[in-house]
Amino acid sequence: MTQTNIRNFQKALLCTTLSCLILSGCQVMSVGECQTADWFKIGQQDGNAGQADMIGKRIDSCREQKVDIDPNNSVNAYRTGYAQGVRNYCQPNRILDDALAGRDHVDVCPLPLQNGLRPFAQAGMRVYSANQRIDQINSEQNSLSNELQRKDTSEKRAWEIRRQQRQLLRDLDNAVVELQQAKIMLGAL
Repeated sequence: MTQTNIRNFQKALLCTTLSCLILSGCQVMSVGECQTADWFKIGQQDGNAGQADMIGKRIDSCREQKVDIDPNNSVNAYRTGYAQGVRNYCQPNRILDDALAGRDHVDVCPLPLQNGLRPFAQAGMRVYSANQRIDQINSEQNSLSNELQRKDTSEKRAWEIRRQQRQLLRDLDNAVVELQQAKIMLGAL
């Protein structure tokens, strides 16, 4: 796939995504969900997922769809469920698992817990970032190798590709060292 094709694909994807957002009105909840909402359970699910408190957005979404809800009961139930969900979420293993997947949501945890959980998030994010960098380098190497094997690649371009590949090998060595250091940090937790 050429750079032009990639850019065209990215533009088309962006346009499609924006169109979907505009057409959906960015609703957080559907009419049916608003009408049958178990606010405690919704809050608990949001907290369990490490999401920020979304009760304001959820109530606004229901109001925009003309669904009448009791804000006092819904807010209290949601926040009670959310607090329970956050307690489940704010455990070292959950924070670490999320960070290893590239998500750092320690900030949803109560302040007294954040300092104790932050090392798990940092170690996980460090491993995630190193793995991402290794994947990126490997992808760049593959792309350059494919270009180098094309018959229409000039000698000058072939020389430049080989130079870039040597640099990528050095970058890969650094990324592997970073990954090893991140795993050592992780093992120390």
